Amino acid sequence: MIHRSSSKIDEDELLLKIQLALRDYWPHPVLEFSGYISTAWSGFWAVLPTAAPGRLEVLTLQDGGTVSLHWAEEPQQGGANRVALVIPGLNNSSSTSFVQQTMRNLQKEGFHAVAFNYRGTAGMDLTSPRFGCVDSWRDLPEVLSHLETAKPGAEFFAVGFSMGGGILLRHIGEAGAKTRLRAVVSIAAPVDYPAVGASLESNLKKRALNFAMTNGVKLFMLRSALRCDAVRSRLDVGRLLRARTMRQIEEASICPVHGYEDAREYYAKNSPAPLLERISVPTLVIHAEDDPVVSMATLPVEAMRRNPNIYVAVTRRGGHIGWGSGGLGAASWTDSMAVHFMQACASRSRL
Repeated sequence: MIHRSSSKIDEDELLLKIQLALRDYWPHPVLEFSGYISTAWSGFWAVLPTAAPGRLEVLTLQDGGTVSLHWAEEPQQGGANRVALVIPGLNNSSSTSFVQQTMRNLQKEGFHAVAFNYRGTAGMDLTSPRFGCVDSWRDLPEVLSHLETAKPGAEFFAVGFSMGGGILLRHIGEAGAKTRLRAVVSIAAPVDYPAVGASLESNLKKRALNFAMTNGVKLFMLRSALRCDAVRSRLDVGRLLRARTMRQIEEASICPVHGYEDAREYYAKNSPAPLLERISVPTLVIHAEDDPVVSMATLPVEAMRRNPNIYVAVTRRGGHIGWGSGGLGAASWTDSMAVHFMQACASRSRL
């Protein structure tokens, strides 16, 4: 557990609750023996088709872009008016199994659960020349403003997976004390984008993993280009097809379409790391030491330790979004961790 000690009683109580919840994690002896194995296992569940009950709401943004909000059914418990926004990772959407699992768990605990689908995902065509990617934090103010209108008087929380966690951290860093969110949970998120990009190209195993990640992203980019003239005219299709790393894909697609000079500028202008000190709400960062995608070595631990609003919960096992619940299904320990944290923050007085 990484956190700067405080003399405030409610912060100490929150820290104790997180430490107790950490003890509930028992990794599966086979499926979570290695970070690569647990990551592959979670990836298996991610690609399986799953029922996605609820209501899909399409939202047109000011620049003409289109995103959607997938509302779960009404909470099973009555009580406080609390909304939890779930933000998926790269190549995921509200129909991804672990996103659906998280929404169900939030619903059971009395939250109005709603998942955010990026531009061009969840079956939507691109209606403006912007992809759903790490700079989608720029869309969150409009999304949260819409949620405030839809649920007046509600308290708002958010949980993000991988890229979605990075997007959340960047948003609350940008917003500072003006954020609409009461508390945030970031799961297996990249925090220092330049460091993560370099790590994924650092050795043979990392480069193989990097290459494996590119296939789904290529398909997404090509499909989007075919359906949006404004994207197709800017996309370097030949360079995209030849790409073997995420950096090469970004420089062939996102950078020319979004107006970045190269991946270095893209990472620098969207990385959460420079804005960690501005985070003003309780933020739980969950990470595994054996995460092969977002290496623990890339986390700016000291910068996070300096901000008393940030709590970093580190497990030895878990891989990349591969924390199970001790069994063979898609259930995850991080769901209960996120719910406990948000409930604890909701019960605190505002500082």
